[in-house]
Order: sequence, then structure tokens, then C-alpha cells
Amino acid sequence: MNTSIGEKYVVDENGKATAVILPIESFKKILKILHNADDQSEDHDFYQSHEFKRLVKKGTEDINMGKASPWKDVWNEL
Repeated sequence: MNTSIGEKYVVDENGKATAVILPIESFKKILKILHNADDQSEDHDFYQSHEFKRLVKKGTEDINMGKASPWKDVWNEL
């Protein structure tokens, strides 16, 4: 059985699919998608962490106290 990405199915004696064979390029694309999804999950976990929230709070306090500079000013100093 062929479909749009060229996969082929291995079936048992009853015709039930038991495995799939993919072209290597399709397999690589799937791995890339899964890797990116995992990265996003890790980012989400970080944004929910106590440490991230602490850093945001500290940054906000620094801005309100005038301890921070606009990025354009910092960039111009470089």
C-alpha cells in the first residue's frame, strides 16, 4: 500500500498492519518535527518554572527602579 509520503506497510497473515517502512527523507522530517515539539515542551516547562518567574519579577523591579537601560541605548554603546 503506497500513500503520498511513500510509506509501505508490513502485514501479518490476517492482513493486519504490523510495521511501516518509510523513505529516509520522510523519516528525517518526522524526527525533525518531533525534536521541535520536544524543544517547545521544554520551553513551556521553563516558562512555568519558579526560576523563570523569579527572574521576570526581578527584571520588572529593576525596570521600575530605573536600573535598566533601553536596548537601543545598550546597542549604541557597543
